[in-house]
Amino acid sequence: MFLSFAAHGDDTCVATGKLEKAQIKRVVDGDTVHLTDGRKVRLVGIDTPELDHKKGNHEPFAVEAMQFLRSRLDQFVYLQESKNDQDRYGRYLYYLFDKDRISLTSQLLSEGLGYRIAIPPNLAYQDCFEAAEDSARNAHKGLWQQNLQWQPKAGFAISRVNITSITQNRGGWWLETDQDLVINLPPNTIDYWSAQTVFAFEGKDIEVRGWQHQRKSRYSDFKSWVLSVRHPNDLREINVSNKH
Repeated sequence: MFLSFAAHGDDTCVATGKLEKAQIKRVVDGDTVHLTDGRKVRLVGIDTPELDHKKGNHEPFAVEAMQFLRSRLDQFVYLQESKNDQDRYGRYLYYLFDKDRISLTSQLLSEGLGYRIAIPPNLAYQDCFEAAEDSARNAHKGLWQQNLQWQPKAGFAISRVNITSITQNRGGWWLETDQDLVINLPPNTIDYWSAQTVFAFEGKDIEVRGWQHQRKSRYSDFKSWVLSVRHPNDLREINVSNKH
């Protein structure tokens, strides 16, 4: 079943384009659902806190994110394909909408139950997602009650750091920070940043988000942790308007 809807005014949180109606089997966590036809779906544009299904050591607001998503879904969901519609785990990357055709990602973000993320080419609804997240940030909701001090741990991270130096090689841009962390802008995303834009980050305090991993290197002068950023929305200078 495919339908088509248009956005109303400037409300880009409302679905635009074709939608498929699908039956929900199970809400796994705040950003993952299973459908009755066997598809495992990961919401595009958000990362919610992780549930520890084995030991119960859940990240803060993980349970709340799952419960919120569950409360917005009945037996069905509207979904919309993304440009790159599967991840490395075989999950389908879809935009999901409730019975009123309102983005579920935007609803989670507006409650502070996840962080917005931009991974090309799946960039639809980014303006909506940013606005939703900003409303939660301004109200200090959910995750925005926590500080953004950098932490050395694998997985999704959002942190505020200072850029101390910048280099470029075959691996892309490398932005050294005042923490045991280097930010990488991979070669396949270089078109999103001009050299002037990248070098302008040097000496600046920035907010960065993405997935980080520990680097296994024999060179002791290398930073231990690498965080890859794939879109400018996820690497921004901190200014007066976003220091809260």
